[in-house]
Amino acid sequence: MLRRDKENRELRKRGRERMHETRKKLLDARKMQTNSQLSAEEIDSIREKIVEKEECDKNQAFKIKMKMMVLCLCLFLIIYLLFLLC
Repeated sequence: MLRRDKENRELRKRGRERMHETRKKLLDARKMQTNSQLSAEEIDSIREKIVEKEECDKNQAFKIKMKMMVLCLCLFLIIYLLFLLC
């Protein structure tokens, strides 16, 4: 019981250390990003491309959903017709 408590304390301590290291890395990465060498025009261009890509992805997902719905409806109709004929 005491050994298990000691092991749990050590595990919690290691977890806190990893959490602090991760937080420090994230904060350092954020500092580096603010000092980037990109101009405002380049950042705007990147944002526009991201928006275009997201719109394209949404359209593609919608098309896939519609195709799946039509396929399901057709399968349901075929099964229903087979059920009526039997």
